[in-house]
Amino acid sequence: MRLTVSAGALAERNFRLLFTSSTISGLGDGVSLIALVFAVLQVSDSAVALGLVLAARQVADAAIVLAAGVWSDRFPRHVLLIAVAIVQGGAQAATGALVLTGAATVALLIGLQALYGLAEGFVLPASTGLTPATISPSRLQEANALLGLSRNGTRIIGPAIGGALVAVGSPGLALLTDAVSFAIAAVLLWRLQLPARAEVIEAKPFFADLREGWGEFKRQTWIWTTIVFFGIGNFAFSSYFVLGPIIAKRELGGAPAWAAITTAWSVGALLGGLLALRFRPRKPLAASCMSAWPIILQPLAFGLGLPLPVLIAVSALSGGGIAVHLALWFTVFQQQVPPEAMSRVSSYDSFGSFVLGPLGAALAGPVAAVIGVRETLLWAAAVIAVTEAIVFAQPSVHAIRAPEPAEA
Repeated sequence: MRLTVSAGALAERNFRLLFTSSTISGLGDGVSLIALVFAVLQVSDSAVALGLVLAARQVADAAIVLAAGVWSDRFPRHVLLIAVAIVQGGAQAATGALVLTGAATVALLIGLQALYGLAEGFVLPASTGLTPATISPSRLQEANALLGLSRNGTRIIGPAIGGALVAVGSPGLALLTDAVSFAIAAVLLWRLQLPARAEVIEAKPFFADLREGWGEFKRQTWIWTTIVFFGIGNFAFSSYFVLGPIIAKRELGGAPAWAAITTAWSVGALLGGLLALRFRPRKPLAASCMSAWPIILQPLAFGLGLPLPVLIAVSALSGGGIAVHLALWFTVFQQQVPPEAMSRVSSYDSFGSFVLGPLGAALAGPVAAVIGVRETLLWAAAVIAVTEAIVFAQPSVHAIRAPEPAEA
């Protein structure tokens, strides 16, 4: 029955184009997840340099996301996403060309990834609003399920392709592959045929929209109390993305090992997503927070120097936990936040969750240089454990219960 439902959603032309565009760009994202890390390490075998490049992308994303939430309600969302794809594809093409020609410097990579991050800040608010315009209302849940499965699937295949391209070619070649994926995605989005009124909403003054979104965000106590501590946890966890590849390169075999760990996370996320389809806890927000606990194991396992098979298994477990966490979190979010404020509250949610991530990535290298790579990861695991415990102890987390099922 599920296969029949999915085929029905894909039978609608606009959604089929959006789904295909998302899948192709998702494959490119998976490739670049491996390629960018090893492109930086090819230019400078330094945790500090890698942290700065990753932080540049994240800072730019966080800096624009609130404005992107407002603009995504004002302009045709598919046109915004076309522009985003062009900018991101151009940034990756330039990065790949510089790496291939040996002209890349850390400063150039920082600048190009900052540009990429500015465009990335538009993706979530724009795509969240675009999906309902491409599908019949009765098939909206099916469409979102397909997009989620696509994301998790491409996170499995993309890093594997990226690791192979880096191993047999170079990080530059892999980045150019990512650039091509953005070009294809833009062409597919251009073919969407959407009514103008479905895409353009009459806007209030910019700062009035921001203030209204902030007011609703503050009113939802459960959101901001959890986001504060999740933000601190993400600050600590970002060190894993900087120091994990360093350990992989020096001790585990380089790009293939890191690709295997990353791919395992995606396999776990795919399985977790399937589990989330049937998981119906009475306290969904509390279950969501509990499901995030396995991420502690990733920096902990690296910090303890555990062997590659264990790191792969831990990564899969973490991916499964995060998939369940996000499925429950977004369900509660959509049930509790008024539709007219959804994009702006979502922007504040994203900003609060990830604004400290770039700082954590930038500090990971310098801290590791002082206390050691493994020690830094162990401290990160400890910080995450404390923040997760504080979040789970919040009364508002346990106050939200699942809606009663409708009577037949």
